[in-house]
This record gives sequence, structure tokens and C-alpha cells, in this order.
Amino acid sequence: MAMPEPGRLEGMDENSPAGASASAAYFLTLYPYVFATGDLTAWQDMSEEGCNFCNSVVESVNDIHDSGGWVDPWHQDVVVQSYGTVAEDTDTLLIDITIDSAEIVLHDIDGSIESVTPADPDLAFTVQVHWNGDRWMIAEGAVA
Repeated sequence: MAMPEPGRLEGMDENSPAGASASAAYFLTLYPYVFATGDLTAWQDMSEEGCNFCNSVVESVNDIHDSGGWVDPWHQDVVVQSYGTVAEDTDTLLIDITIDSAEIVLHDIDGSIESVTPADPDLAFTVQVHWNGDRWMIAEGAVA
């Protein structure tokens, strides 16, 4: 599927709570893009090696696209609600986000619908971001 890659958000490269929040929001705007296109370049560029959420998305996207399937592009709004610090690591922040996601439709190789995930207007998600000295990286993510 062809769709434009989401544009980076202003301030993402600032070492500040606003920069961390923008980075987390941008990362989650990549979610529909990677599933629809199979292009994981930007996703992996922001993912820390040990990020279980990040790696599970890579595995799922590869499984879908390697088998000839695809996911229809869908719209989602990502809204940062708050952030918090991690006491033992001043370079790590937890960003609480709400996602308003449209229905997600997965197709198999012959085009038939394999699964439909219903729209979710109020999905709470937490992203753990880590400042690596140059930019914010995604350390983990989970449904809150």
C-alpha cells in the first residue's frame, strides 16, 4: 500500500519534556504507516534495541508483508496527555498518550479480509522515551 510517511513533529530533537512528547507522538503516528506500507525505516531508527513493543511491531509487520498480506491505511489521532519522570534515570520520561483509532482491516494474500480490529476512540498508551545524547529514542510502549 502506498501512503505518505508522516512528517516529523516540531521540537522532536529538543532535550526537553516537549521534545520527548513530540517524539513519542510522532512514533505512534508511524504505527498505521508501517503496517500499511511495510516500510520500517523510521520506526526502527527511533527504536532502542531492547524495546519489546517496537520489536513486536517489526515482527508483525514483516509477517504480514512477507506473506503477501497488507493492512488498509487507517486514520488515528495521537494526543499527549501528560509526562512523568523515571526517578532512577533523568534521561528517561514516560509519556501518557490517548489514541483515537479508526477500524483496522488486515487482508491476506488473495485480498480477503483476515481480521478487523474495531475502532477505538479512547486507547490509553504509555511510551517510555530515553534521551541518547542526540535525540529521543523509544525504550518501550504499552497499552496503559
